[in-house]
Amino acid sequence: MKAKTKALTVLVLTVALLAAFIPVTGLAKGNKTYFSGTECFVETLDLGTMTELGNGAVHIAGLQQLYEDVTDDPRTTGDSTVVINAILDLNTGTGLFWAPFEIANAQGGWSGMATGRIDNWMHSMHGVAHGSGAYEGLVGYWTFSQADPDACFDVSGYIVETGAGE
Repeated sequence: MKAKTKALTVLVLTVALLAAFIPVTGLAKGNKTYFSGTECFVETLDLGTMTELGNGAVHIAGLQQLYEDVTDDPRTTGDSTVVINAILDLNTGTGLFWAPFEIANAQGGWSGMATGRIDNWMHSMHGVAHGSGAYEGLVGYWTFSQADPDACFDVSGYIVETGAGE
């Protein structure tokens, strides 16, 4: 029961944090540029730690992985480093996770947080990130989903065009 309470608390705090990242004025103006593409696994950089919680459940902390993001907006294309933390039932492949992520390319990058679910080993998540470099002052919103546990993620989302660089 402690693990479920901890997972719920982390999820609520993460959602509150994500809500704080979204600039209300930018969304109200409707000035969004949409993007879509894929995110494909490249390699595991750090296995992190795994703590057994009982009944097949584990807590994963600090699992660092590298992905390649390719989208129809060059600002959201690049190398994506994700640090996965999760409460996961290994028997069913089901659980919750939260993951800081960074996407970098030659012009700048994005730094944010994604939260989501794993169901039958397939992930679905949402993320919010702030831009840096040429994207300073911009905020992006990502949605990731998988049709198969071994497939690349389908990525879609939008960048809130806040007038950065003006």
